[in-house]
Amino acid sequence: MKTRTLILAALLGGTPFSAYAQTVPAPEDTSTAAASGDAASVSAPAATQPAAAKSTGPLDSVKQQPLFGKWALRKKLADDGITLNGRWVVEPAVNTRGYKGSGVNVVSSINIGAALDMGKIAGIQNGTVQVVLTDRLGNSTNSERTGAYIQNQAFYGQGKNVRLNEVSWEQTFVDGRLAVKAGFYPMGNDFGKLPYTCNFTNNGNCGHPLGPVYSSGWRDDPTGQWGGRIKWTDPSGWYVEAAAYDVNSLRNQAGHGFDLGFKGERGTFIPVEIGYVHGKTPSDYAGTYKVTAYYDTSRASLQGFPDQTKKGRFGAIFQAAQQIWKPEESTVRGISVFGVYTFADKDTGLIPAYYEAGTSWRGILASRPDDILSFSWTKAHINSRLANYEAANGNEPQTSEELWEANYSVQATPWLMVRPAVQYVIRPGGYDSRPNAVVFVGHFQVTL
Repeated sequence: MKTRTLILAALLGGTPFSAYAQTVPAPEDTSTAAASGDAASVSAPAATQPAAAKSTGPLDSVKQQPLFGKWALRKKLADDGITLNGRWVVEPAVNTRGYKGSGVNVVSSINIGAALDMGKIAGIQNGTVQVVLTDRLGNSTNSERTGAYIQNQAFYGQGKNVRLNEVSWEQTFVDGRLAVKAGFYPMGNDFGKLPYTCNFTNNGNCGHPLGPVYSSGWRDDPTGQWGGRIKWTDPSGWYVEAAAYDVNSLRNQAGHGFDLGFKGERGTFIPVEIGYVHGKTPSDYAGTYKVTAYYDTSRASLQGFPDQTKKGRFGAIFQAAQQIWKPEESTVRGISVFGVYTFADKDTGLIPAYYEAGTSWRGILASRPDDILSFSWTKAHINSRLANYEAANGNEPQTSEELWEANYSVQATPWLMVRPAVQYVIRPGGYDSRPNAVVFVGHFQVTL
């Protein structure tokens, strides 16, 4: 009952009134973190852009033009306030070794959605309704071959079926500084996102740190949650946001793609995030810095004592990304670095400590400003209390798992991004007995 009260309060607080902040861009202007995998969009190659446009656009992201962006009906709908959007991702992978052998595994994900401009449709100015459907197919290398926690292919899992990803309404007030959002959507859409981490094919980097995912009720795309969020953004670049979402143990499972009910409720997830984002012109060195703390009211089993439970879980995420070098003053090309650290409640968290570090070099060639070379390292520490329990019962204890990745993202066409990657997985699942593995992954991303 307390859970529903908190969720209903969040929803009432997010009831639309008269304004909206983060207007969803038109198909010709979609953008995400540079060559981002979790929200697909990259821009046209320099050869197809006017010379004056080469240094414009987002500093830490790359624009992409939809394949069907010039469709007459689509343009008519956009004029009427209905902006269609879509993305199709296919990720094949092959591993050299694995405790279950080696082989080829292919996964895919498709998102189809629409952003409804409620000003044009219903006269509610600056209001936007977002609707998204997702379908996922295939079996991943980590589940079928290596047994790793960190997925080699980020677009895998959560039911592998068609599901309602999002139905939400967002408004803003005070000239767009105050944004309020409510509905059914993955809380990870609004919290814990960082530029450059989705330049990678593995889900240890993209889209969110795995510490909270394995140690709390944190949910990411495509599993929706009921909840609401309020956010204040200052023109100086500082922002703060807070929210409340339900925690449900069933919705991310197969057969629950359209489960909007409250069966399987376990508690309420309450995140708070404060951050600073700077960089507005191509001459700037763009950066993002943020801290996210959360409290989950759910009851969970104690690590190392599976017959005992504890109510309430907590944790925090520290994230930073910064461009540190560029070949010339007025350009978005250059080298950026990022780092992530998370900690979770050691009583109940499977991964109480989690680390990420990496770098991305956008536009190594001046003629290819939207191609990106990226490297990353990720490490997940398995709870030592679980390891002690396993050892005491005669089983091999889990320690930690690491993954290294190098890739090169190619903006092949204005609507197609191709990213070949090589990964090296150390101690899959945290077990010394499991062989380290080299995994070759392809990422093919089409904005529809």
